[in-house]
Amino acid sequence: MEADPGLAAGHSDDERRRLRRLVSALRAHGGVGAVATLCHADMPDVDGVVLTVDAAHAGRIILSDSGPHGDQLEDLHAVLGEGPCIDAVVTAVPVMADDLARPHARVNWPRFAEHAPARAIRAVFAHPVLAGDRLIGVLSAYRADAGSLTAAEREQLGRYATAAAVVLLDHTPVHRAGGLDLVLPARAGEVQQAVGVVMELAGVDAPTALHRLRDYARRSARPMQDVVAEVRTCRLPFDPSAVP
Repeated sequence: MEADPGLAAGHSDDERRRLRRLVSALRAHGGVGAVATLCHADMPDVDGVVLTVDAAHAGRIILSDSGPHGDQLEDLHAVLGEGPCIDAVVTAVPVMADDLARPHARVNWPRFAEHAPARAIRAVFAHPVLAGDRLIGVLSAYRADAGSLTAAEREQLGRYATAAAVVLLDHTPVHRAGGLDLVLPARAGEVQQAVGVVMELAGVDAPTALHRLRDYARRSARPMQDVVAEVRTCRLPFDPSAVP
């Protein structure tokens, strides 16, 4: 385990032991897909946890999700082009937005701060997932009510972000240029197939197609996985060419 990135340098012996146990637990539960579920279990006061990565041609996609509004959180970031998760990508440091109604949030992310509460998102805590000095993803927690994370919760989120980097690289080749050839978990792969169907039928790019899937799921109060399953089998429950 000493060869695992992120576990050898910059951590105390006790912290390395905690990280080894956490990485082992994630691997035992299936790897990257278990990150959000286990992190949420260790942070029960948040409403959801989401792990996203940049899949290059497809944009940012969800690899692990625990909670009711993960797709909406990511859709807001993608459509509005602003928000705590985007800042975490740009700065590669944690971004803690404990109340989107505060002036700081409204100045930094005016549209995100306006629209997120309508999606039952009032606080967002975004932690970069780093492999060495390369940012490969973002691990985010959110809740419907304002309020900061405790020191222990911040440590836990950071610990899971470090462990997520390790399991992400378990089966993910790295290009010479530093990029990743992501091996998508089943759910993420199915979403990408559905995105491809909408792209072909509507003549739109991948981010727009993904937004239309998520927007329909939100407006119809249907689980995203149900919408994806129908679209993949060409039983489209909505007109993909209609602009939401």
